[in-house]
Parts: sequence; C-alpha cells; structure tokens
Amino acid sequence: MRKHILALTAAVISGALLLSACGKEDSEPVTASPGMSAAAASPTTVTGAGTSPGVSPAASMTATPSPSSSAGSAELPDNLPKDFPLPKDAKISTTHSGSTDGKKTAILIFTTKESIDAVAKLYKDYFNGKLGRDAAQTIDEKNIIIQGFTQDNKQSWSMIGGKMASQEGVVELTVTWAET
Repeated sequence: MRKHILALTAAVISGALLLSACGKEDSEPVTASPGMSAAAASPTTVTGAGTSPGVSPAASMTATPSPSSSAGSAELPDNLPKDFPLPKDAKISTTHSGSTDGKKTAILIFTTKESIDAVAKLYKDYFNGKLGRDAAQTIDEKNIIIQGFTQDNKQSWSMIGGKMASQEGVVELTVTWAET
C-alpha cells in the first residue's frame, strides 16, 4: 500500500513539475478578478482518498480547491515540518496544507538560483538524517529526486525537481509531505 501511495505521489508531483516548467518566465499568478470567487481563483490541488480494489489510482482522485493553497506565498505550508530547510534565496510559488483521511499533508513548490550541487547537498544531508538508508535518491547534474519514509514510518517525503529549461540558472523543486 505504501508503495502505491509513493508511486501516486510521484506521478502527481511529476505532472505538476512538467506543467510548471512549461510556463512562461513572465507569467503572473492566478488572482481573483471582479465577479470571480476566491475559490475559483485559487490553485487546484489533487488529493487522493486512497484506492478501492479494481479501481485505478487516477480514478479515485478528486481535484478540489483548497482554502489553504496559495500561489506566490512567502511562507512554508502550515503542515510541513518546521525544520524543513530552504535555500536563502528561495522563491515559493505554491503551498498547500490539507488532510486526507485525518492525516496531514503538505505540498511546496519553490525555485532557487543556488547551484544544483549546493541544493543537492542541502537536501541530501537533510533527508539522510530523516529518511535513513532506505530512501530512494537520484541526484545528478540536472535532477534531484529523493523519496521515502521516515525511520519511524510516520511520515512520507518526496522531493522532485531540477534545473528549469525555461529559466537558465534556476532550480525548481516540488516537495510533498504526508503523515502515514
């Protein structure tokens, strides 16, 4: 079951990463226009409620706007553990805190102009302490992928990102955290 949740999380994050990398450099965050509700203007977040036997993970997912989502927020999601480090120049583009089946969740998307080597070292050190040796890590000159469960199996982490093709010298990372 945990492998399915991790695979589903990775698929959602990969899709978000691909979509965010295709945007224009000068694109503006979504804001409510006159006559538009705030819920309609807020980013839509995909949350999974689990899967039923014989039902594909995609079929059991629902897209729901969340009042705790924000684009362009300068703060970490409320549910993300407070010890999560950010590069000094990090620009947060999306945050979300929520819950699924009573378990807290958080999503964070941010960019930095620090080198991919510096960012990789920061998060490799952080996650080695949190996730231990069972974490899956793929780190190279263009990508950072770190996924796993904390050593006490109470938290699931996923970080996927790398150099942006549309903005030279910029690294974008998507972090997903959930209680398990």
